Amino acid sequence: MVKIKNVLFLCSGNTARSPAAEYLSKWLKATKYKEELKDVNFDSAGLYSYFNLPQEGTAAYLKSKGIDFSGFKGKKITKKLLEKQDLILGFEKKWHIKKLKRRFKDLKGLEDKLYLLLDFAGESEELEIPDPINFEPEEYQKVVERIEKGVRKALEKIIELNRNHEK
Repeated sequence: MVKIKNVLFLCSGNTARSPAAEYLSKWLKATKYKEELKDVNFDSAGLYSYFNLPQEGTAAYLKSKGIDFSGFKGKKITKKLLEKQDLILGFEKKWHIKKLKRRFKDLKGLEDKLYLLLDFAGESEELEIPDPINFEPEEYQKVVERIEKGVRKALEKIIELNRNHEK
């Protein structure tokens, strides 16, 4: 794998899971991993884009951590956006990974940089994170907590991979 400089989080509508992962990553980069992730950029997109704002549950979670997400604007995945990524992390195999591979089957190297977030993070069970839209607040909270745990582990792995790449 190449040195990871651009990471994209991908979900269905770019309103719940992927914005949570993007802004948690940016926050951790700014607070905990300033030096280790200084050259890594984080972004998010959806296979479809429905709204320009994150879902209420995602916004509440980010606010509870003091994370500023005012710069967020929902966007739909494009070939150009995919081409500049070194790592693409989705949340569901059938709805994100497989659909992306089918839609962009002519994009060289896509498969080599496309993972489920929790798989890349080293988890071994329950690798998919369901779409929390229309979940009760307590269930939504659990989903976003799983995303945060996965993001933290994924960032540690990115740091390790980039260190090993420099050697």
